Amino acid sequence: MKKLLIGSMALGLAVASNAALIDDFSDADVSEYTATVILDANGGSANTFAVQSPSGSLELSTTVYDGIEQMAIIRNGLSLSIGEEVQVDVVHTGASQDIGLYVGGLEPTAGLRSTYVSVYARAGGELFSRGFNGTSELGQVGWISPAYTTLFIARTAENDYELGYYLADDSRNIMVTREGMTGNDGSYVGFYTDVRAAGTLGSVDNLSVIPEPATFGLLGVFGTALLVARRRFRK
Repeated sequence: MKKLLIGSMALGLAVASNAALIDDFSDADVSEYTATVILDANGGSANTFAVQSPSGSLELSTTVYDGIEQMAIIRNGLSLSIGEEVQVDVVHTGASQDIGLYVGGLEPTAGLRSTYVSVYARAGGELFSRGFNGTSELGQVGWISPAYTTLFIARTAENDYELGYYLADDSRNIMVTREGMTGNDGSYVGFYTDVRAAGTLGSVDNLSVIPEPATFGLLGVFGTALLVARRRFRK
């Protein structure tokens, strides 16, 4: 893996050292992930799918399509504390709809969409955010097509979240702020998918958790150094 050094900026290094690469998907082991179909729009029949990592990134392969399914794919044991941000690099492949990040406060339950926020990419390059405050659906935000490289969800307070994306120059862009979420304490972190056709949906790579960048806004150049260093834990 590569690491970007920041010379003698001791404080910047101290902050960056808190960054944690959770998974670079460099092997085919996906046993740490649990997939739950939170919406089956076909009324009970199920798609045939596999969560897999055949070539250094995570993807969802649907071999038999029987109807629209939305899914939470949770990294077992991963949570998001106040002041932390989860990030993942996304290259959308296939045409079977949406893939991105998911952060929720309840263990995903089959057939139930509740208490989560998501930010995700679509095949045409568009980005969106949606989710549920309890069982009340949050309005969709998006229909933008930036040259994104990475998606993020930051937990800024007990039940408050920022959702957005990074560009190739590491600039951080907030799409929407979700405040006052009911019971969303960030206990379940992983990926959101919306499948509407057979095929391979992906790929996502370099799942990471870092101190939330806005926390370090007063650090000036050190904050800038953090933004540069935050995603350099690469294969």
